[in-house]
Amino acid sequence: MAWHIYIDGASSGNPGEAGAGIIAFDEKGNEILNESIYLGHMTNNMAEYSALIVALQKAEEASVHDLFIYTDSQLVAYQIQGKYKVKNHQLSKYVKKAKTIIKHFNNFDIQYIPRTENRLADKLAKNGVNKKG
Repeated sequence: MAWHIYIDGASSGNPGEAGAGIIAFDEKGNEILNESIYLGHMTNNMAEYSALIVALQKAEEASVHDLFIYTDSQLVAYQIQGKYKVKNHQLSKYVKKAKTIIKHFNNFDIQYIPRTENRLADKLAKNGVNKKG
């Protein structure tokens, strides 16, 4: 089973109230997951990583074998790919956690995509910011 997941994180104020948006499709293009999550107070980069980790956990729980992640966060995509070094101590914890989960998939890929191709996840992330309370 393969999933294609679009993720986004948003923070109002950076740091500020944050949310995650996750939308997943199966290999036939059917939408199988659509979530808007309130994350609490954090930076935008922490929210981006939180969205990734939630997506990874959802895919792992569903016993997905092949996982393809799409994000408009160049930082997240390239740090996970190893193209960028992780200099921030807090973000290194997120990277470590994500890479631990990634090991459970037979095939994993993360791609940086333009924001215009990630509108649905962006909208869900912004909705997550507003879920406080």
